[in-house]
Amino acid sequence: MNRTSFEKATFKEKVYVVLEQGKQISSRQFLYFVIKLYSLSDYFVEIWYIPSSNKIDKVEILDVDQMLHLYRHDFDISSLLK
Repeated sequence: MNRTSFEKATFKEKVYVVLEQGKQISSRQFLYFVIKLYSLSDYFVEIWYIPSSNKIDKVEILDVDQMLHLYRHDFDISSLLK
């Protein structure tokens, strides 16, 4: 699913697409959320999950700059800089 179609999709459709077609590439914790980062074709999506209630709270698209800022410690890009 391309980004434009994803943005127009319902919450349930977004969750389904991410879990079925996305590739999980990282995760982080913030307050009581477990936030998982997925790659979908040419964009990145976070799923914000609340373990205590077993509920997905939100699904957000991230720009590359946002993703690199939030997950900068998770990726070693030193070999690309040589």
